[in-house]
Amino acid sequence: MHNSHRVRRGILALLAALLAAAAVWLLCRWVGYDLQERLGNQPVYEILNDDYSQIIDLSEEGLTQKIPLRAGQAFYGVRLKFSTHGQLYKSGMLMVDVFAEDGTQLAQAAGNFLNIFDDTFTEFTVENPYVPAEDETLTVHIYNAVPWDGPLGLWASEGEVDGMPLYGGSGQQDPLDATLAVQLVADYSGRWPALLAEQLALPLAAAAFAAVLLTMLHAPLALLVAVVGLALGVGFTRVTPALVAPDEYTHLAAAYELAGVWSGQQTADENGNLLVRECDAPYFSTKTGEIGIFAYKAQARARTGDPGSPNELTRTSEVQAGQGSGNYWAQAFGIWLARMQNKNFYTMLDYGRLANLVVYLVLVTAAVALAPQALRGLLACVSLLPMSLQLAGSLSPDAGVLGTVFLFTALCMKLRCRRASPWQLVLLVLLAAAVAPAKAIYLPVILLCLAIPPEHLDLRKTAASSTVLLGKLSVKPGRLVQVGVLLAAAVLWTITNLSALAYAARDMNMALLLAGGIACLALAVLAGWLYLRLRKTAAGRRWFFRGTVMLAVMVVAGGVYALSHMGGGLTPDQLLLVNPNGDSVWTFSFGYICRNLPATLKLLLRTLPEQGGLWLQGLLGTTLGEPIVYRIDVSWLLGVGLVLALLIASLPVQGRKPLLSRRSLWGTVAILACVILAVFAAALNWTPINYQTLFGMQGRYLLPVLPAALLLVQNNRLITLRRSTAHGAALAVAFFTLLTQLQGFGLYASWQLVS
Repeated sequence: MHNSHRVRRGILALLAALLAAAAVWLLCRWVGYDLQERLGNQPVYEILNDDYSQIIDLSEEGLTQKIPLRAGQAFYGVRLKFSTHGQLYKSGMLMVDVFAEDGTQLAQAAGNFLNIFDDTFTEFTVENPYVPAEDETLTVHIYNAVPWDGPLGLWASEGEVDGMPLYGGSGQQDPLDATLAVQLVADYSGRWPALLAEQLALPLAAAAFAAVLLTMLHAPLALLVAVVGLALGVGFTRVTPALVAPDEYTHLAAAYELAGVWSGQQTADENGNLLVRECDAPYFSTKTGEIGIFAYKAQARARTGDPGSPNELTRTSEVQAGQGSGNYWAQAFGIWLARMQNKNFYTMLDYGRLANLVVYLVLVTAAVALAPQALRGLLACVSLLPMSLQLAGSLSPDAGVLGTVFLFTALCMKLRCRRASPWQLVLLVLLAAAVAPAKAIYLPVILLCLAIPPEHLDLRKTAASSTVLLGKLSVKPGRLVQVGVLLAAAVLWTITNLSALAYAARDMNMALLLAGGIACLALAVLAGWLYLRLRKTAAGRRWFFRGTVMLAVMVVAGGVYALSHMGGGLTPDQLLLVNPNGDSVWTFSFGYICRNLPATLKLLLRTLPEQGGLWLQGLLGTTLGEPIVYRIDVSWLLGVGLVLALLIASLPVQGRKPLLSRRSLWGTVAILACVILAVFAAALNWTPINYQTLFGMQGRYLLPVLPAALLLVQNNRLITLRRSTAHGAALAVAFFTLLTQLQGFGLYASWQLVS
């Protein structure tokens, strides 16, 4: 009976998964149909002759117009301006034949009263362009296949324009001393909107199938994240145009340079400019990638049509070498592999993106598998958010940072529940060492290791005492592990970010700062020594904590006073210095912030209502690409759905003990506050002082600590669930991410035609 129930359940799950996949496939077809209706068969034209003042009626022999074409210039057809002499719905059939210089017919198109109107340009196009290797002159023959009911004329100039003669008949007679009003169709959207939407159908339908099947079978969440995340991530590699993901241009340069180093090549010229392959040189400029249906089309054609070039770095780009400060080994491996195979630029970019996606999925899958049960649903949902997968499906090193922080958070919460095995202890140290230098603002996350009970970090299984003696001090081995982790992370963080810290504190007294840091460190050591002496009695602990609070208040007050009076301020003349774009040449430094605390607070208060909504969109991923350059905002309904799914996944289940105790909860709040302050400090560091709001602050910077923030919701007892909703919430997030991709694809595709 039990086996038959499992069989029925499996069959039902399979049918539901097939139905979901079919629905998504139809949705992709609908998106393609809708985009084809709106964006299909649209020309991009180049004006050849805009000088016209007469109408030349089309005779029985027709007209022949010569058109010059440059080497490498794509020819998709011509646009001609017709005149029906004020009459509508004439009957007849017009033919337009285009011939190359060697007599080869390039195109033949027809027109009738359905698409030829009075005093209007009409295009005659082909799907596949003709691109000459050398300059040549095309011949356009216009004639009637079926006589028109009344005269049909074409607008032309009085006199020949720019060496484009017009002939009567097939071009054997003398020129007519005129040039038609003609435009060259340089690009043509054709059926590309529908074709590109069809390319999304396979990965998105596969994602829907896997999400529904694994959810209904209650498969491990780690498997769901791996399979569904792979399908959705591959979708993002197609939805996000080349070099349009956040800061992707800089990430490409860094990963490209690292791939060159691995190949043993010289990666920069004598001026410090990055050396690139012959086929990559046109794409290395200082601009963000193009978007729109024609950008999608160009990239799709280039993937299959461009031959690529060998791996030799023979061209100098406009990009400075040495831009990489993050972890680019995954992206560099994909780029290196593509270059070894002589792949073209867009294929190389795909390789780098896919390698980044695979590494991200390995990290987050391990995080979900390792996390305690109460955290798995949260991590699964956050891992499948549109922003998480968009970063993973790009060249951004933030994907690796996300995966590493998620895995570190999962491990810390796991070790709150059980003792560490040797490999888990090693992993804890390695992850802390990786998180600390990965990105400066995430250093406070290392403090999560303090939430682990020290006895869980003690590898001794049969110890006579829970403590060890260090001289006269009795210390738990787990505390030593935690202190070692924190010290190692602090040292690595300082080494990695010392130059950035020096720049941020450029207008402060470094000697006083160093003395203050040493004094704070000495106070911390003294506080630790006192705690070890006073912790044995309740009264001693009480006096210790009271004294610590009083000392902290005095240190903060004294520190604020000292920092606000340290260093010199800007003179009135310096305050007036601005760049050509109107931005001040000075940005918010630590010294300027401390000397102008009210002004800084005002700036932050103005920023919150103006940019708060955008931060939430950036956190979820409902704003795609780089919002500073392109604002691709999907429906706010998708954002609401994602927020609700995250909240449902974070609600506690009745009878399940929360992961965080009260003390750990407040410690987590402190960690989140430190990360938020670090994010604001980083954003202030590149905000000009004459700005009224923060510049460059993005919600995705808070994404690594989102699981820790949602853990706070699990400690509430006002709303609880009877059973876990982890699978259902992950399924909902997957479908909202899928819908975000589809709408985002439509917004990207229609940008140039509607903006």
